[in-house]
Amino acid sequence: MSKIPFKVSARTARLIGRENIASSKGAIVELVKNAYDADSKICIVYFDNKYAEPADVYTESEFLEIQNKGVTVDLLHEAYEKKSGSFHKRNNLDRGVLLRLETRFRQTSALYIIDAGEGMTDDIIRNHWMTIGTSNKADDPVTKDGRVKSGAKGIGRFALDKLGGRSHMITIFDKKKHENASRDCDGYDWKVNWSDFEGEQRTIDQVYAEYDTFSGVTFKDKVLEDIDNPRLRKLFTPKSFNTGTSLKITNLRETWTLEYVKQVFSDLEVLVPPKGVSLFQIHLFCSQTPDEFGLIKGSLCDDFDYKLEVRAEADKSVRITIHRREYDVDHIDPNLFGRKEMQESPYSQDDFRRGTWTKDTTLDKLAPGFGHNRDVLGKIGPFEFNLYFLKKGYTKDDAKKYSFRFFHPAERKAWLARFGGIKIFRDDFRVRPYGDVGDPAFDWLGLGARKAQSPAGVGKKGGGYRVAAEHLSGAIHISRVENPVFDDKSSREGLQENIEFVAFQEVIKGLIGIFERDRSYIAYEMSKFFTEKHQGEKDQEQARALAKRILERKQEQKNDDTEERNDNSEVPDNEFILASQVQHLEERIEQLTEEQVLLRAMASSGLVMASFTHDLSRLKNQLGSRMRQLEETISSVVKKADYNGIDDNKNPFYLMERMKKNDLKLRNWLNFSLSATRKDKRTRKELILSHYLGRYERDWRMILSERNISFTYTCNEGIRLRSFEVEMDSMLNNLVINSIDSFVRMQENRDRNIRIDIHKSSKKLLVDYYDSGEGLSSDIDPPERIFEALYTTKRNRSTGQAEGTGLGMWIIKTIMEEYDGEVELLFPPTGFGLRLSFPIKYEGKRNV
Repeated sequence: MSKIPFKVSARTARLIGRENIASSKGAIVELVKNAYDADSKICIVYFDNKYAEPADVYTESEFLEIQNKGVTVDLLHEAYEKKSGSFHKRNNLDRGVLLRLETRFRQTSALYIIDAGEGMTDDIIRNHWMTIGTSNKADDPVTKDGRVKSGAKGIGRFALDKLGGRSHMITIFDKKKHENASRDCDGYDWKVNWSDFEGEQRTIDQVYAEYDTFSGVTFKDKVLEDIDNPRLRKLFTPKSFNTGTSLKITNLRETWTLEYVKQVFSDLEVLVPPKGVSLFQIHLFCSQTPDEFGLIKGSLCDDFDYKLEVRAEADKSVRITIHRREYDVDHIDPNLFGRKEMQESPYSQDDFRRGTWTKDTTLDKLAPGFGHNRDVLGKIGPFEFNLYFLKKGYTKDDAKKYSFRFFHPAERKAWLARFGGIKIFRDDFRVRPYGDVGDPAFDWLGLGARKAQSPAGVGKKGGGYRVAAEHLSGAIHISRVENPVFDDKSSREGLQENIEFVAFQEVIKGLIGIFERDRSYIAYEMSKFFTEKHQGEKDQEQARALAKRILERKQEQKNDDTEERNDNSEVPDNEFILASQVQHLEERIEQLTEEQVLLRAMASSGLVMASFTHDLSRLKNQLGSRMRQLEETISSVVKKADYNGIDDNKNPFYLMERMKKNDLKLRNWLNFSLSATRKDKRTRKELILSHYLGRYERDWRMILSERNISFTYTCNEGIRLRSFEVEMDSMLNNLVINSIDSFVRMQENRDRNIRIDIHKSSKKLLVDYYDSGEGLSSDIDPPERIFEALYTTKRNRSTGQAEGTGLGMWIIKTIMEEYDGEVELLFPPTGFGLRLSFPIKYEGKRNV
């Protein structure tokens, strides 16, 4: 049997390469990365774009220079006319002429990428540079100087094709680094016309590049013979550019206007991480404005409110250092630190003056819920993360309340407009498009949606504060060697969005959450202290009484039709106290409004259920009889005994029995769901808790029994509670649902039990809930975080995406606060435990 080889058309190979380079700006980045991989200490990007687009007026010398660049005299005179010694573009120029003029002017431009690296030998050019998709960088990821190479797919040379129709490479290799290379010449000259890849039936092995050697000329002289830019030429010192590679791209596919060059400069500003002095410098010049641009500097941030420095190790341990600079410590009232809540680390006065505190944690605690999933977090590997928070402004009232440090809002806004966003750097190079200002991937962590779900202000009780993405700037540092699980997308724009990447996103959000909780805790205590100090929170009860008396007196005056007042001297004080109370109530209303945002979303699903109640009730009734009727009808035609010994999948009586069981399950589910919307559950009434739990157990019996879960309770017959039954349902339903999920996840084989114990103390009515599931994960730190709105550890095992709403335990806490009650976590030897404590005032009264 003979064997025949596959062939790849040249056009297909070219398209594959070009599709892997997303944009022209991305192509430039790829070529700059090649310079880095060549161990160069410097890379020059030069746009020879003086005549990239036709201007309205040219001098005689400029007109001659344009002709020398290849624009024909006939085309120039067709488009321009001479007036007073200058050449002016003709009015009402024909569209066809204008298009030819713009195309020809664009072709006068050239783009250079120049480095001072190790250069290429004949072997490298033939066997690596000319081999599409070579695995050289993947197989040998570290350079001779110890850099981790930034490329890996072997298609970067197609960035040349993305940028222009022709490419010209000049390279001189470093003989010290390539001791075994040929010494027959000093360097190599390589040219390609990318249009050669087009053509019918042409395969990749039929496309050739022009290739030659040269000797007796320096790299500087060879490269600079076509470049007339004094600032660029000045970089070619006797100690630099003795070796390296120069890429010249012509027949450019884009019109590189000054505005477009500025965008490239901005992109390169954030290409390298914001560190001090870099071991790799990038310079950009253009001939259109020779004195503009130059060295591209990093984006160091020295005016921030908060800074996080994070170092994560391979063993999943994490050290976090938090720097606070938001507050003017000298202007904070010292009495604030006399509060009990502000005396423990890291909130003491000494901590504030120090401005820094450190926390040790683990990846498992930052992103709980991944423990059941093949140690996904362990595959992430070590990384570093620096985060800056910069608020853009503040009111005078807030400055007084929170003792904010002064800053210039305009300067911050301008800085964030350029350098905002959380970016990923791999081996000191940007991984785009994460954190790109103006790009959909600017908020790749979904912080905006997260804030919309929990819009609480920074100083609100109970936390819930979420920072907006536009107030953050950050840099995440990973490595191709130490973080191999993060691989490029085929387009070179972003990383593969596998489960490890999803887990990584959750880790970063967990780190941001540490900053959020620190800032929110301080703001709440400052706000509360300010209220007590300036607005007399202790006078709230007095304010209510005074307000009542004032209203009564007003009514009496109205009835008596008199304007006489007996306590004019007290009115200003009363008004002040009332104003203080109004302000307090407004803050409470604002908090309730924020809770409403969450409650509306939950209410929507209830409204949908209620709107279909009649239809669903009718369907529920049909479920109890339809299979019985079907069985009776079939039995009148065939006998059940006729199918004895027949395979179950072909036995209609067996299949009907299975359907009957499924109908019963569906009927029980509808019974349970529809009962939640009954009107009598939405009115406050006296519940005999033993009777209530009996009904509750019956509602859940079928669902729990199918899962082999037992439900037991103990409650004295005489214990009663005045409450809304729907609220009791809501709390217990959330607990039972969590228990079922826990039993499903539980890997240990043991009994599945849910138990509720209700008893009384002298001051409280206590409802203790227990299950024998896996209990709270030790990764949840502190455990009370489960009561935060939107906090969830339930995750899809395949994708790592959060599946829970994060609202169940928050609902329980919110309901108990309405009863002036408390929620307390219990920690039984196995499983989960929770106590609901109702004040005795809600205990029902026996009918006499």
